Amino acid sequence: MHRLIIIAQCAEEHFSNILKEMPLIFSDRVRLVFIDDSFMDIKYPVDSKYSFHWQRKDEMIRIDTAPHHNLLLTYPRHVNMGKENNIVENTITKIDNNIEENVKCVLGFVCLRLGN
Repeated sequence: MHRLIIIAQCAEEHFSNILKEMPLIFSDRVRLVFIDDSFMDIKYPVDSKYSFHWQRKDEMIRIDTAPHHNLLLTYPRHVNMGKENNIVENTITKIDNNIEENVKCVLGFVCLRLGN
């Protein structure tokens, strides 16, 4: 639960301008609702494993460390960009970053995509 609180506090403190409402903390994830009514579920069970799933009207973007796609240079980090089967290297997060650093990287990416 401590990790989820860190995620929620980081989002609220540094990215309130793109949040429509307060972060929601569930037992296994944090949900962020953005100003365009899209949402992101963030799971971060351990330092080296995470998933940021951003669901938009016509696309999804998932940044995670699931151990697939071992031919990518950023393995196990990868991004499902727009659709489930469009897999690209993850240049957004870093495996050595702490939770707050990766949350800031991902939410900075979201800011750019939202035009903020």
